[in-house]
Amino acid sequence: MRASLAVKDGFGVWLPLLQTYEISTLSTDVLLRGTLRGDLDPGAPDVLAAIEEWGRPVHFRDDPDGLEVALVMPGETPPTRWWLHALLFAATIVTTLGAGALLAGVDPFRTRMAEWGALAVPYPTRLRWSGLAAGVSFAAPFLGVLLAHEMGHWVAARRHGIRASLPYFIPFPPYFSIIGTVGAFIRLRGATIRRAHLFDVGASGPLVSFALSLPLLAVGLSMSEVVGGYVSAATPFAVTFAGTPVWLGNGLLLRVLTWLFAPEAGSLAGPLMLHPVAFAGWLGLFVTALNLLPVGQLDGGHVLYAMLGPHQHRIGRLFLLALIPLGLRWWGWWAWAALVAYLHRGRVGHPRVVQPQPPVGRTRTVVGWLVIVIFFLTFVPVPLSL
Repeated sequence: MRASLAVKDGFGVWLPLLQTYEISTLSTDVLLRGTLRGDLDPGAPDVLAAIEEWGRPVHFRDDPDGLEVALVMPGETPPTRWWLHALLFAATIVTTLGAGALLAGVDPFRTRMAEWGALAVPYPTRLRWSGLAAGVSFAAPFLGVLLAHEMGHWVAARRHGIRASLPYFIPFPPYFSIIGTVGAFIRLRGATIRRAHLFDVGASGPLVSFALSLPLLAVGLSMSEVVGGYVSAATPFAVTFAGTPVWLGNGLLLRVLTWLFAPEAGSLAGPLMLHPVAFAGWLGLFVTALNLLPVGQLDGGHVLYAMLGPHQHRIGRLFLLALIPLGLRWWGWWAWAALVAYLHRGRVGHPRVVQPQPPVGRTRTVVGWLVIVIFFLTFVPVPLSL
């Protein structure tokens, strides 16, 4: 493959040490893959000098043709737009505070309705900053979980030399989203060399959000109350949003936590009205499960590809197909399946990493099975009902 002289100069310290090599482009990065000369090994003086002069990670792998070397020359990184990250996060603070206030029965937006025949659309007329304070008990823990989830990915990526953006938060009008956001994400801009690196990036976010959501639920459930009315075993929890009840679903772990911290809810005398802190914890587990679906480049796709390689494709397809009958119980699964298919351009399988052969190792495999167990514990078949 042809490469410019500038690129060859960038790898110049390594080229004399390789018996064969190829240079290619991955996204904005330039990748050199080559085979070390037979008279050299990683401890040879010339190789150690090249490693020191290179100053970036060097990835060796045993190959039938010799010792493979993989090097990544970072491409041009766009400058961090601190103002954009800060603006989106500030807007999301306002919208989640507004959602929390509406959950608490306070309307900080002085909402009015615009009516067009049978259609009525809510719109704000004024923002009362003092009214947003009623939403702190929901917004603070919920945004904390989201931020910790994304920073878990960011820290793992940076630790392995993978370039990653700061989190992008997505605010959303609380009239149309009872949580005031549609989530957050980071962008990975660098090449991923090994499955172990991919595993760490994929597993770190869900593990952090899961760990933070458990104490939130323990505290929040103990402050929640059973209220009178009809209750379904599939959706035994409730919140009130702008005066309208919203029913929330149950999962395996939620059943256990409810039995431990809100045993009075087991009588099914009525729904358990969740305290805002409990709702934040409920959402933390729900977001964890959504991201752990083993499809494409979702967190679950990262983890399963890192553990099982190409077998992830078949498992991901089965899970995506399983969302179709689940959508008969909650239409949101159809929307989520369509969104995932669109964002991944119809691809269910995970893209290959540069060196897919080295396994993730025993410790990561154990953690990976723990992550899979967490998915099944946190998955809620019917998350929401109006």
